[in-house]
Amino acid sequence: MSKALGPTEVQRAGEVRFFKGLGADDLEALLKNAVLIEEEKGSLLFSQGDPADRFYIILEGRVKLFTANEEGEESIVEIFNPTNSFAEAAMFASGRFPVNCETVIPSRLIRIDGDPFLNVLKNKPRIGRTILSKMAGRYRHLLNEISQLKTQSPAQRLGAFFLSLTEGNEGTAVALPYDKNLIAARVGMKPESLSRALSRLREIGVDCQKRELIVEDLDKLREFCGD
Repeated sequence: MSKALGPTEVQRAGEVRFFKGLGADDLEALLKNAVLIEEEKGSLLFSQGDPADRFYIILEGRVKLFTANEEGEESIVEIFNPTNSFAEAAMFASGRFPVNCETVIPSRLIRIDGDPFLNVLKNKPRIGRTILSKMAGRYRHLLNEISQLKTQSPAQRLGAFFLSLTEGNEGTAVALPYDKNLIAARVGMKPESLSRALSRLREIGVDCQKRELIVEDLDKLREFCGD
C-alpha cells in the first residue's frame, strides 16, 4: 500500500546526503511523483537483476542489501538505517539492481520512480550537477570502505564500526543498531571471527554485552584502528 508524501516526509527526504544543498522548490519537483510505502519485516524490495527503475529513502526501520549463492547463503553488502537513500547508483549506472534488498524490521520508506525523477534532472541540469557531486562523495566513501577491508584486521574493522557509533559517548552505554550476526556481515567477517575480534577489543576497554556497547577510551580505540 502506498500514499502521497506529506510535508513531513518531504522535509525528512531533504535530510539525506543525496538531496542536501537543494532548495525547497527543487526538492518538491524531484519528489512530485514519489510515494510513501510501509513494509513488514522480510519484505523484498527488489531482487538482483531486476530493472533499476526506482530508488528509496528509508524513514523508519532498517533494510539490507545482499547477495545469495545457489545454496541460499547470504553475503550482506550494506545495511541502511534512517535517514538514508539507497539504490540510486544502480538507476544511474547499470540499469539493473546488482544485489537484493530486504527489510530487516518493519519499515517506512519513500519510493522514488526513475522516469519522472530523471525527467526533472534533464530539464534542470543545475539540479543534476548538485546530485552528481553528492554521488561522487558517496563513491569516495565506498572506496575508503573497500580499502579498510583490504588493509585492516577483523578487530580493526569492528573497532572502526564501533567508533562510528560511540563518538561523543565515551564511558556510556550505546545501543547497538542490530544483532551481532548483522554486525559481522556489515564489517565483512564470519560470526566466529566476530567473537575473536570482540575478545581482542576487550583488551583495550571495549565491552559488548548483548545489545549494549561501552568504550572506556575513544583515543585508545582510534589508535588501535589506525585512525
